[in-house]
Amino acid sequence: MRRPSTSRRPASRGGAVVELAISALFLLLMVFGIVDFGRALLMRHAITSMSREAANLESRGTPMATTLQSTIDASGAANLGVNGYVILTAVERDQRGRLSITKQLAGGGVPQTSHVGTQGSTQITLPNSGVPLRGQTLYVAEIFVRFTPVTPIGELVQATLPSMLYDVAYF
Repeated sequence: MRRPSTSRRPASRGGAVVELAISALFLLLMVFGIVDFGRALLMRHAITSMSREAANLESRGTPMATTLQSTIDASGAANLGVNGYVILTAVERDQRGRLSITKQLAGGGVPQTSHVGTQGSTQITLPNSGVPLRGQTLYVAEIFVRFTPVTPIGELVQATLPSMLYDVAYF
């Protein structure tokens, strides 16, 4: 004699849908995070390259105005003319060992304050107190770019990436 079937198929189907919904939510959150974090890393890499190239151009004798315009023009997706700011600075140490900013030029669409200092100021912030040497000039390129996430991940998890990315290069 056969026993009646006690299959629980309808209940397991509902459970599978719930599991899928929860898994899909976590997977979607991860994908959103990867997209925004990846974009931020890509932009950070781009501004690192731009700041190094700008400081290198300055140190090779390219006029500061030409270096500034070239950096803004070559910014590509960063679009520094609208979404960023470039500050080029020449820091000199005189024979007595005093630092001074001898020239500074800035441009772009989102004005920022230099982290190194401003021309005429006695407060100059450099990563190493021994650079530049007496009688030498250190060329600094600072780049700021506004970063806007494209996914709603920040609002969903109450965490955000920085809205302004920054890089500096010294040559």
